[in-house]
Amino acid sequence: MIRRTLLLAAATQALVAPVTRRTTTKLHAIDAVVLEQCAGYAAIPTCFVGTGAFLLGREPEGTKLEGALLGNNGEVLSNDPVEEGEVDIYRDTALRYAGYANEVGEAFAPLTPGWCVPFSYAVAITYVIADTIDKTKKVLDGTKYAGDNINTCAAIEGVDALIWQLAASVALPGYTIHQLVAIVVALLDASGVDQSGVVSALPTACGLAMIPFIVKPLDELAEVAMDVTFRKVSAPYLESCEV
Repeated sequence: MIRRTLLLAAATQALVAPVTRRTTTKLHAIDAVVLEQCAGYAAIPTCFVGTGAFLLGREPEGTKLEGALLGNNGEVLSNDPVEEGEVDIYRDTALRYAGYANEVGEAFAPLTPGWCVPFSYAVAITYVIADTIDKTKKVLDGTKYAGDNINTCAAIEGVDALIWQLAASVALPGYTIHQLVAIVVALLDASGVDQSGVVSALPTACGLAMIPFIVKPLDELAEVAMDVTFRKVSAPYLESCEV
């Protein structure tokens, strides 16, 4: 009898007890915000690198003419102002890595003083300007072009080098590494882990590790963009002063 009374009381208490609903915890809410933030950081760089990789994959091996200027019928008007057999110190030697200085600066941003990133961009842009001047002088001093319009053609080659280098060596990869580092920093901040010691170098390590994988796709993206814009317009002028 007593046992039955106890069971009845327990059942009655269960019926009248308020139903406890599971609510979203603060951690889950933070996670959702962080993931949305990281997706925003990754959207444009992913589009850039993905498009470049797609364009790179469509190009048959051995057909790439980097820096090529094409005529109206698709013929190659210029591949490089450098004479055949001559070593281009700005593109064929270790000096080429100066163009990647800003990517390295972006990767080291969480570990270095604020002036380091602008300084790395100054190094990269100095390299770009030096290469532009070099390509312009090689047109004026070389044998590829002649005639009254040679100064125009030299300016075209110089502007072509300037725009391509600013896009492929500075803007596109620099922005990509900047966003990647921002994603890693945001995830570390949200995780609440101790960011001293080795963990503090994780964003830098991720940024540096990514550089080799984005260079060729972003180079190709800049190449194709130049081919369908600036080089389409400038091709007739180059035709007018080719030897």
